[in-house]
Amino acid sequence: MAERILIVEDESTLRTNIARYLSRAGYNVSSVETGRAAIAELDRSTFDLVITDLRLPDIDGLAVLDHVRVTSPESFVLIMTAYASIESAVEALRRGAHDYVLKPMSLADLQSKVEHIARYHRLNRENARLRTLVRGDSDAMTLLRKGGRAMTDLCDMIEKVAASTANVLLLGESGTGKELVARAVHERSERASGPFVTMNVSAVPDSLVESYLFGHERGAFAGADQAREGLFRAATGGTLFLDEVGELPLPLQAKLLRAVESKEVLPVGADRAIHVDTRIVAATHCDLPAMVADGRFRQDLLYRLQVVELRVPALRDRKGDVAQLAKHFVEMHARAQRKPVRAIAPEAMTLLSTYGWPGNVRELSNVIERAVILSSGDALTPVDLPAELAAARARAAEEGHDDGAHRPRTPAAAALTTDAACNLEGATVAFHRDHIARVIDRAGGNREAAAKLLGLSPATFYRYLQKVGLKGYQAET
Repeated sequence: MAERILIVEDESTLRTNIARYLSRAGYNVSSVETGRAAIAELDRSTFDLVITDLRLPDIDGLAVLDHVRVTSPESFVLIMTAYASIESAVEALRRGAHDYVLKPMSLADLQSKVEHIARYHRLNRENARLRTLVRGDSDAMTLLRKGGRAMTDLCDMIEKVAASTANVLLLGESGTGKELVARAVHERSERASGPFVTMNVSAVPDSLVESYLFGHERGAFAGADQAREGLFRAATGGTLFLDEVGELPLPLQAKLLRAVESKEVLPVGADRAIHVDTRIVAATHCDLPAMVADGRFRQDLLYRLQVVELRVPALRDRKGDVAQLAKHFVEMHARAQRKPVRAIAPEAMTLLSTYGWPGNVRELSNVIERAVILSSGDALTPVDLPAELAAARARAAEEGHDDGAHRPRTPAAAALTTDAACNLEGATVAFHRDHIARVIDRAGGNREAAAKLLGLSPATFYRYLQKVGLKGYQAET
């Protein structure tokens, strides 16, 4: 697999010569002339090596280096500098650059350094792949295996599918973790050392989907001042994950079919097709057979994508997984937010376990992240969780069952169910009263702020206070 290289050099002749020389040596080369253009390119794609001049017309090469170290620490950086700036080159090495080359340079010497870095990079990737095999589970698989029987069965299927070269179609509701499954398929395959590239079709304007997928030539359309290789080429040697593939415009489905069948892409504005070696893992929450029947999705494309089909179950169908996933998200978000949260109080876990999770694993992760941010202790409590979780549990108890089944509803309907929950008596009211009192205390007695923390309108919040006996409550000082 050819290493992907980004060249950042404002002198056009030198930039062109380096790009041409390294391309002829078999590398996949892109080039830009400014530091900000480099950062934009780095945010769009992953590169194995960035070759940047220290002196650029806008920001310097050290800023580009710093961006690489933060956003893509596995990438290598090679600094180009004049002899007079040797101290800056040493500073670049101290800040994480792999090597530097002095100007004026020999292209052969530059290629020698690039080859050395490429060999080192391949060795690192192979070592990572071997460590994954020895460890037995990739990071994605580790998280997936935290689930119960349904997820264990899914992981067993992933192992079998990953060993093949077949394209895969993932089915399931939004938020169930289809991208995590796609990543697990990639990590367990022979392509694990290659790139894993993702595209959410629904997030890209229809007019840009073709350029994103297949690339474009410079000047192919208004605003195309730089050539773009496209995600198919970016994923060569690895896996391209197409999320929400059911949203792909019908005219582009034919072009995707051609790319999948022929393993060639035709960039916008190009005269010749380019070979790609890319495995496709697609995902959707749509009913594709129904879309085929309605003429909104090509049947031949469905057959090509659906060589193997994996269904990711909704979180409400695997309630036993919530506790393990919640603990995992507490660890993850507490580390990211630098908070001391380490556990979930039993009362809070009860609310989490009995909620219906219409947004699935994504919603659970978001709820835990919000709770970690709001928490002031080392364990999450009910006061840290959205009020809707307590309302859903109260509603289930009122209806005579406690499965926490939950369906999306309008804000008005949600307010009504919250009011209904306030009509309960006994332990449930006591729980709500303590919960709301703690929120008011946290908001310093500001009731509008407390309502906002609970996700309630002020009017609903005041009705809530009256029904649980807190109308005159004053915050503790």
